[in-house]
Amino acid sequence: MTPPLASFCRWAKDNGVVSRLIPKDSKGMGVGLFFKADLPDNNSSHNLDQGELLFVPQTLLLSRSRVLAFQCPHLQKSFSIVGLANVSERLAIILFILSQRLVLENSSQQQHSTPNASDHATPNNNSCNEPTGALFQDYIATLPDVSTPVTLDPELVRGYLAGTLLLDSVCAKRSKIEAEFEHLSGNLGAFEDWSVRPTLDNFIWADATFWSRVLSFKTQWTENDASSNSDDSDDMHMVPYLDFANHAANPNIRWEVDSDGLRVWGQESLLQDSNDDSVEREVFLSYGSKPNTELLFLYGFTLRDNPTQSLTFAMPMDENDPYYMPKAHSLMRWGIPPRITIYLKKTDGPDDLEEFCPGMWITQQSRHLLWLYALNEDDGLGALIEEPEAKICLPDESTEDGNEEDALEEADLVDEDVVGRLVLTINNAKVDTHETLESIVPHLDIFPVIKLRALVLVADRVEHYITRIMETGDRVQKTEDIEIVRAVHYDTDGHTINGVPLPDLVDAPLASRLNRDIGDCLVPTILEPDHTEPITSRQLEAEAQVSNLVTMMRNYRAEEMSLLVDMSNSLGQAQTHCLEESEFIQSYLARMQLQDS
Repeated sequence: MTPPLASFCRWAKDNGVVSRLIPKDSKGMGVGLFFKADLPDNNSSHNLDQGELLFVPQTLLLSRSRVLAFQCPHLQKSFSIVGLANVSERLAIILFILSQRLVLENSSQQQHSTPNASDHATPNNNSCNEPTGALFQDYIATLPDVSTPVTLDPELVRGYLAGTLLLDSVCAKRSKIEAEFEHLSGNLGAFEDWSVRPTLDNFIWADATFWSRVLSFKTQWTENDASSNSDDSDDMHMVPYLDFANHAANPNIRWEVDSDGLRVWGQESLLQDSNDDSVEREVFLSYGSKPNTELLFLYGFTLRDNPTQSLTFAMPMDENDPYYMPKAHSLMRWGIPPRITIYLKKTDGPDDLEEFCPGMWITQQSRHLLWLYALNEDDGLGALIEEPEAKICLPDESTEDGNEEDALEEADLVDEDVVGRLVLTINNAKVDTHETLESIVPHLDIFPVIKLRALVLVADRVEHYITRIMETGDRVQKTEDIEIVRAVHYDTDGHTINGVPLPDLVDAPLASRLNRDIGDCLVPTILEPDHTEPITSRQLEAEAQVSNLVTMMRNYRAEEMSLLVDMSNSLGQAQTHCLEESEFIQSYLARMQLQDS
């Protein structure tokens, strides 16, 4: 057990955590939690119930309200600058863990630069003592570097995820977080009072750490729990100890929250899995039924043979559509974004999933989006400007001088309640809600054709992404040859590490390099192209993370391509079936062909 992890376990016990689980290395998956049937709990002053494996007291559940209560001057100043109303649960927690980590790293550097410094020196910083947040420093010290596509160098990601749907999400997330950091650090100056100011990489780490570890407590609440909760905005929590648990599609533990804290229970499959009480078994949580796209995006890993498979497509509207504006306005009012998610199993999505074609399901929202995209004027589609409920009031002098038109041009014409709304109509019936759309479209004579058009729309989008991946294959190869496999040459001056000449260690595979007890030394790494500074063991661990992530990204790209091809085949078969089985579609297409000729 590493010193930070050992310190964390002592801290957890001292602060009321009761556990029959041991945190330890989990075969390339970072730290995991392990259970032994004969292992007593770590705290003799408390007793766990039958089947209970872990108790984390309320005082150690890290949430927005907890962070805001810390008497921590530099954080309070940051929150004041941002404005409490703008401090979300996420922002409160990431600024807290970020500030604490910077303090710890700065303290560690000062100790290394001062030979006589005490091994247990208290950081000289603005974080003060509990109840200011210093209580959590042993926990913060265990938080590892996180490696996800969002945290990597953007050019590296563009190479390995070239053409994929995931790349779009990663680039959008990266741009958003860069803009947020620039706003906080540059525009607002929210870090001016911090003893150590964060960099963009620090901020990205805190964001990735939050999303990879946070638990949503509202998923555990009943309506009574939510109504009686004094601060029902506290949904997102980081939970020390439990957040070491890794993910599995079939978890063997479950958790629940009560007024005292959080409790973890073992499933029967874990408790009765082995007759040998001395055998350690890793315990797993479920992060939810997530496809590999989401797992790789949020956590930096994928599951082999993941039972959950889905893809989310951007579905931009044709701007040349004569009804582009009223369609766009309707979708915005109904809260329907221009994208759809296709699920390959009905059980993998929300309750309102409906079969789109054999083997593919979509939500009701997605179906309404496709209907609107598919409808045109020949189907009876129209639009009108609905009269506003309130008229614009013009000053008396403007009408007296005959300047009514000028005054109207200067009025605020954004509010639909004032200037009227663009509303779609179908056969002269106003379609002002998606419920109305649902009640009209399926009863249209043209409905079989609309379904066929929806299939064509999605098939075209799938083909677009297949083509994009195929056309960017050379970028993946270039990344593989140049960015990852770097030929690094430097003068070793005859140095050895544990008797092993540096050139031998340099040429050794990554796994063998990492298995050697080398400490801080000059060793080639994919993260440090110049090697002007010694490479630390922490950097080597980061190299291993990046190498694993690179492999997962390459495999994910192949997996996405395979899914897209399968979807394309299913959509093609569905279109053929529609054409062959529907006499209405055949006669409709014949009439259209006659009109065109």
